[in-house]
This record gives sequence, C-alpha cells and structure tokens, in this order.
Amino acid sequence: MTYEEGIEQLNWQAQPPPPVRRRKWPLRLVIVLLVLAGLFVAADRIAVGVAESQIAKRVQTSQNLAAKPSVTISNFPFLTQLIGMKLDHVSMDARGVVRNGIRVSDLHVDLNGVAPSDGFKQAKVDQLSGIAFFSWADLEAAAATQGLNDLTLAAGPDNTIRVTGPIAGLGKVTLQSRLGLGPDNRLQLTASKVETSVPGLAGRIPKELDFPLPLGGLPMNLTLELNDLKTSADGLRVRAEADNVTITSSGISG
Repeated sequence: MTYEEGIEQLNWQAQPPPPVRRRKWPLRLVIVLLVLAGLFVAADRIAVGVAESQIAKRVQTSQNLAAKPSVTISNFPFLTQLIGMKLDHVSMDARGVVRNGIRVSDLHVDLNGVAPSDGFKQAKVDQLSGIAFFSWADLEAAAATQGLNDLTLAAGPDNTIRVTGPIAGLGKVTLQSRLGLGPDNRLQLTASKVETSVPGLAGRIPKELDFPLPLGGLPMNLTLELNDLKTSADGLRVRAEADNVTITSSGISG
C-alpha cells in the first residue's frame, strides 16, 4: 500500500457515520388525531344545532307560542348523549308568552333529564324549573284590561309591589301590595299598606287598586311558586316548576 493510499483509507475511516433518519410517524399520528378531533367537534356542533331547532319547533307548536323559543343543549359532547337518548340539561327562553290576555315578558326554563324519542317528535322531561318574568309595563297593561287605567307599578320594600293609581274622591294614592297565589297560576295583588297621606282614607286600606292576574296554564305545565319571587327595577320574577312532563307535537302530558 502506497503512502497516498494509506492516507485516503484513514480519511475514509475518520468520516462520521451518516445521520440516523428520525421516524415521522408520531408527528403524523398527532396530525391525524387533531384532524379527526376537529371533524368530530364540527359534526357534534352541527348535530346539536339541528336538535335544538327541532326541540324549539316542537315546543312552539305544542304550546301555541307566537315565536320559536331559543333552545340550548348543554354539555359536550352532544353525540354521546344522543346515543344514550338522554340529554342532561336543556335550557329554553320564550319571549312574549300570552296567557289569558296577560303577557309573560320572558319565560326561562331549565329542563333536566330530557329523553327524546321518535326523531325528537316527543320528549319526556324528568324535572323543569324556571323563572317567569313580568315587566312593569306588561303588568300595567294587564291591569288596564280590567278597567284599572293610569296605574303605575314599581318594586316596593320586602318584595311588595308599589301601586300608584287614582281612587274616586281621593285622587292618586300609592299603596304597597302583596302577591297571593291561587289555583291555576292565579296571582292576586292585594293592598297591605298606604304610603301616601290621604285624609279621606281615615286609616283604612283601600281595595280599589287590587286586581288578579289569572294566567291559567303556562307552557310545559309549569306552576308558579309564590315562595320564590323577586321584585326589581325592571319587573317581577316568579319561580315556576314542573315534574315528569311529556312534550309532544300536539301538547303536554304529565
């Protein structure tokens, strides 16, 4: 072996080994999983949107509502709930519900344990709870239908309603009225205290400004709960509940 050949052999042996090619399959797997997860989320949101629309449509038809309510199905993912045919929680807001000429400004309902069937044409609900909100303007309009015009309503102390209106021979009087509740969701305003100093009253509490709110049947068989009411600057809120209700396209049972 010549000197030149020896040097060339040493240089060849001294060269570093070729780099080891890293496997790319873990990265590719992560990318595939992310794409699949994105497709699942998209499919889940599309499905929940369709279900919410179907439930809103059934409730509007069965409850004779002027407008379709807003429906939201909680908890993710929706598709796994659909497989079990049991929705944990559904919330609904219906605005402008009118019963016996009385307008419920907003009705918020939480439906727990909803079991849909027959392509969402009906659903059984374990328990419903909600809040019926009446604006002061809507309650004043309800009083006007009973002949009590020029009435002004506002929040009073201790969840009373401050009622201001004209009384024959006395002029305008301001009273604190309490709410009572009778059968068939019948609310009753009854004066309990006189706020204005009116000599003609001679210590009596007038009843001329008392009036009822006979709501009758609320959507989804909801029953008002008088022990949970709240007056505020914008109106009156009363809790409502129902249990074991079946919603169908033709009505409510339970």
